[in-house]
Amino acid sequence: LCSCSAADRRSASVFSFCLVHPPQIELHPYLVQTEMIELCKSKNIVLTAFSPFGSPARPPEMLRGETDPLRLLEDPVVADIAKKHRHSSAQVLLRFHVQQGVAVIPKSDKPHHILENTKIFDFSLTEEDMRALRGLDRGWRSCLLEEVKSHPYYPFV
Repeated sequence: LCSCSAADRRSASVFSFCLVHPPQIELHPYLVQTEMIELCKSKNIVLTAFSPFGSPARPPEMLRGETDPLRLLEDPVVADIAKKHRHSSAQVLLRFHVQQGVAVIPKSDKPHHILENTKIFDFSLTEEDMRALRGLDRGWRSCLLEEVKSHPYYPFV
């Protein structure tokens, strides 16, 4: 698991000692991590995005108040893009990742959501849409991994 800040100087060095490169990072428009995406592409590493919707189903004790990506699916920018393309906000967020060449693993236990999540290949986001979604970047994480903060290579554990 790699939950990392691309701006962190350790991001490049972590690849120098890993035999298996960490393929999963938290990624969504509130945590864009463009530099990490570019670094992984330059190393021929395919990233997998987890928490693409900001993990809205987390228990209340895991929410972090005003800086929590909990309401990403309801963001007006995401909703406007979804309306424009006649797709759901969830589909727009998934398409955002796929269009950047990032694999994405949404969590759902509802059959109709699982089916809806597969229907993202019949439209494309415009460059303007992509810029608008990247413009939502706030550096907000849903998964803090507090239990491993003392690891010398945190957040690359």
